[in-house]
Amino acid sequence: MLNTNKIPKCYKIRATILCLSIFVIFSALLYQLIRIQIIDHKKYSSLALSQQFKKLDIPTRRGIIFDRSGVKLAESIQVSSVFADPLSIKDKMKTAKVISEALGLNKTKVAKLLNKEKRFVWIKRRIPDEQADLLRQKNLQGIGFKHEYKRVYPYEKLCSHVLGFTDVDENGLEGIEGSLNQVISGSKGSKVVGKDGYQRQFSTLQGETVSARYGNSVFLTIDCEIQSIVEDELENACLKWKPDSAIAIAMDPSTGEVLAMANYPSFNPNFVQASTPLERRNRAITDCFEPGSLIKPLIVSGALDSGLVKEDEQFFCHNGAYKVRSRVIRDVHSYDYLSVSDILVHSSNIGMVQLGMRMGKNRLYSYLKKFSFGEKTGIQLPGETKGMVRPLNLWSLDSTISVAFGYETAATPIQLVTAFCSIANGGTLLKPQIVSKITDYSGKRVQKKYKTPERVRRVVSPEIAREIMSPILENVVKEGTGKEAMLFTYSVAGKTGTAKKLKRVGNKMKYSDKYIGSFVGYAPVDEPKVCVLVSLNEPENGAYYGGTVAAPAVGNIIERTLDYMEVGPQYVQTAQR
Repeated sequence: MLNTNKIPKCYKIRATILCLSIFVIFSALLYQLIRIQIIDHKKYSSLALSQQFKKLDIPTRRGIIFDRSGVKLAESIQVSSVFADPLSIKDKMKTAKVISEALGLNKTKVAKLLNKEKRFVWIKRRIPDEQADLLRQKNLQGIGFKHEYKRVYPYEKLCSHVLGFTDVDENGLEGIEGSLNQVISGSKGSKVVGKDGYQRQFSTLQGETVSARYGNSVFLTIDCEIQSIVEDELENACLKWKPDSAIAIAMDPSTGEVLAMANYPSFNPNFVQASTPLERRNRAITDCFEPGSLIKPLIVSGALDSGLVKEDEQFFCHNGAYKVRSRVIRDVHSYDYLSVSDILVHSSNIGMVQLGMRMGKNRLYSYLKKFSFGEKTGIQLPGETKGMVRPLNLWSLDSTISVAFGYETAATPIQLVTAFCSIANGGTLLKPQIVSKITDYSGKRVQKKYKTPERVRRVVSPEIAREIMSPILENVVKEGTGKEAMLFTYSVAGKTGTAKKLKRVGNKMKYSDKYIGSFVGYAPVDEPKVCVLVSLNEPENGAYYGGTVAAPAVGNIIERTLDYMEVGPQYVQTAQR
């Protein structure tokens, strides 16, 4: 039997230390086991699962945008995107060289991506099929391909401001793509896959897959053929008169449906990066300006509807110069007496001032609001502004004079064409429509048909609109300032507008020598099928009057559109009868 008394004391101390060390080590190991297996069980289970399994997105497909006839204006096509697993690439410089040559990328930038301490980096997204095929043939280690969708616009610049565009991840940013992004985008799906030590996929977990939901498709009220006509004629006008910018809108007066909406300059949504914000701005709804003489038919219709004047009542127009308080109002030409009808035909500012003074500021303000000036129309496009109608308590003594011939108030092009449509359709203001219907990807309607027409209010009586105002506006084209819009095949009613532009001089706003020349017209007068507005901002080449720079374009658009609609020429039919 071992005699412990004879064991040296130092050995006992060493044995005690060894036992304590073993106890501490096993206690630590026991604690770690308890922590891993019990306390942090969820954490380490998740870590293990993340190494063995990975949740992958199943891409959705963005809905298609059609015109009213079913022509595809925007769709998503499947393309390949290239990614890399840098940690599994051995010869990174050689791999970077091959990739840069195949994809047309900078070799240094590719090498920088491949040197990242990550398991996943994008190399280039949404590449052409020929590049993807070339790179696949190289069979590079650590380089993979992922299917994604790319937004394409088959007709390039056509209708670009209405359509808008998306970012690289197909999120809608402008136009219909932006305003109806939630409707068009759909929702991504997901699946869980098993991976080996080299992160190679070898299985898919059953019951863990969530299918992607494709986005809904949108049918616009835009007619692709009419849009092409409008853009063509607007570009011709701009090439001739060199304006800073221009807009054109064609609308169905009986429904409020926008048949075409164009801006100049334009852009190609397939190459958004090559355009500027000014080129992408939809000025038809974002920009407002003082309408000048375009407002005169609206004021006159209000005066007639109120019973304050008759169409044949005469006003003395002071031979071209009329002093009111400290202001002198001038006409382009000298007139003595003009009837209410002739005031519009000859676009007399002096006659309009006298009409406005008879109406008074309260009634003037009331009719501006009736035509929805100073309010958004509610069209389903982003960025719409409401224009400007100042509250009555901010009107000066001269405001009634200025408003009567189109100043001290501002309207957007969409507001103006909508207001004129109310005269063309018999006195009812309609909400402008840009969306016709929404369907799922299979074509089944998922939303009730948009209410067309959507009535806002009656602004003037049918008798005033049809029997008095339309004939007056027809005479504007036949005998007055709108002669350049006259057609030999159809009767056209319309009004010119030429407005000086404000500019800031120091701390004040003053009128400059720059103009906005506009014309709005509709046809056929007896049963209008289309109403068109064209407006040129700061035209050059020696002309700025709306009757010169804008009226011819409106006439051409109306004639080509009615011909496309197969509306028989009125005057030819009359001759045949």
